[in-house]
Amino acid sequence: MANYKTAVIGDIATCLPFRAMGVKAIIAEEADNLSGEVEKLVKSGEFGAIFIAEALSEELSEIIEAARYETLPSIILIPTVTGSLGKGKGAIRETMKRAAGRDIMGED
Repeated sequence: MANYKTAVIGDIATCLPFRAMGVKAIIAEEADNLSGEVEKLVKSGEFGAIFIAEALSEELSEIIEAARYETLPSIILIPTVTGSLGKGKGAIRETMKRAAGRDIMGED
C-alpha cells in the first residue's frame, strides 16, 4: 500500500497549524510562483490530498479543474481562518450531483 503525503496551500494563518503537524504547507504570500509550485505537487504523484484555501480557488482554477478528473491527488477547498466563502461546499455538492445524478445534499 502506498503512503501519500498531504499538502495545504493558503495564507499564513491557515497554513501554520498544518505545518506544525508536519503537513507540507505552501504559504501563498511567500511563493514566488504559486501556480507552478502547486502544479509540481499535483504532478509529483506523492500527494493523496491537497487542501487549498477557498480564497485561492480562482487563482488556481486551471490546476484545480485539471486535477478534478484525476484519481490522485484529491483537491479539497477549505475555508481560511477568516471564514468560508462557500466554494468548498459548492464543489462537493457538484461532485455529489455528478456521482448520484441529482442533488442529494439538499438545497441551502
